[in-house]
Amino acid sequence: MATNEITTLEEFKDFASSHFEKLKPAESIYDGYILKIKVSGYSDMIRVGESLIKLCLHVVHTDALDNKDLDIGSVMELALQFFPRAETEVLEEIHQMLIKDAKNKADQ
Repeated sequence: MATNEITTLEEFKDFASSHFEKLKPAESIYDGYILKIKVSGYSDMIRVGESLIKLCLHVVHTDALDNKDLDIGSVMELALQFFPRAETEVLEEIHQMLIKDAKNKADQ
């Protein structure tokens, strides 16, 4: 449907809903929106987060950009989203199990 063919609010809603696909509302309207980013796995996801942090550190340490050119805080907040919090609890449990297993083997 071309924009010049829209004559009603319902037609506009239909038109708009088929064009706004990137941002999905979060569970709460106060939580903003969700943008999906494709990564090849956990390692790739963490590397993206690390790269964003390294970029920020480079800018801060070299004064490569004027502060008004880049919002470092926003980039750092984005980088934090690339680090899996819940999954680290599982990793910690596995680590503790391996330590316990190694100790049991050493005691035998």
